[in-house]
Amino acid sequence: MLNWYEFEPADTLFFRGAEPMEMGEDHSATPIFPPMPQTIAGALRTTILIQNGVDFKDYEKGNIDDVLKKSVGKYGKEAPFEVVGPLFSKDNKLYIPAPYSWYMDKSRKPEIEKGPTKSTIVKVKKSKKIEEDFIKTKNKPLYWVKPNNEELISLGGFWIKFDDINKNELKVYSLEYFVVFEQRVGIGLNDKADKGRIVREGMIYAFNHARLKEGVKIAFGIDKELPLRKEGILRLGAERRFGRYTKTKIDLPNDESNSDGEWMSLSVVPKSKKANEHIIATGKIMYVGGWDLAKGFHKPMVGYFPAGSVFNTKINKNFIKIK
Repeated sequence: MLNWYEFEPADTLFFRGAEPMEMGEDHSATPIFPPMPQTIAGALRTTILIQNGVDFKDYEKGNIDDVLKKSVGKYGKEAPFEVVGPLFSKDNKLYIPAPYSWYMDKSRKPEIEKGPTKSTIVKVKKSKKIEEDFIKTKNKPLYWVKPNNEELISLGGFWIKFDDINKNELKVYSLEYFVVFEQRVGIGLNDKADKGRIVREGMIYAFNHARLKEGVKIAFGIDKELPLRKEGILRLGAERRFGRYTKTKIDLPNDESNSDGEWMSLSVVPKSKKANEHIIATGKIMYVGGWDLAKGFHKPMVGYFPAGSVFNTKINKNFIKIK
């Protein structure tokens, strides 16, 4: 059973992409939004330590209660729990990524992106598994979607209501329905004691911060019961932006089976031999690194299939079965 939480930030959030920022070459970076599940896991581990009165230096040295250690894991290691999502919630409705194996008329895309509500109703064409051999290919199994007179594009990258997942006509939402991106410009400061806090030459940068629209919250599930208060403050992302989290109830079926069929990921999926062998439909691979606090060095870059990617098997707990 999943334990669900909703997070409402007090201000904007910022999750930086993986591009290097070199002086004199570039001064901007692509934002990652919604945030990576690892980012949420890290924020939760920090919050658990704070709420349970554990000093970070003691945690680093391993001086922590064994029961608590099972919840947060060892310092410098991956979290011992899995984050499902993150997703969006608005007006008591849950919104999930649209599957990359579903398609719509390409002419509807501008309407979705610029409409006053950033959403519109479209007829969905779902790709189907082809059993016959009239198309010769080494790729097995083969999935195909047949257009009429329209040009089709994938719904991948858009969002839908979870309640609409079994419908053939449904509303499709762009990311801008949930969030507004605001560009913030900053400067680099020299913090050396002998020089004081002065501006570093050539160190100007611009980042896109994400501001959730009114009534929108970030929703995520945890596959374990954590020693976490039912509500509290969570610091998430760069600049330690904070907001209030609340434990909530979300009825999202957690199918424990691993039967054949089509499985869609609610979050990004790291590339692996298993994922590569079972992928059906996906979008542009995203590469993410980060900073390893324990090692004091950059994490290696890892490729991820985007949320909404479809596989013919269940890779982890972030998957739901679709038709």
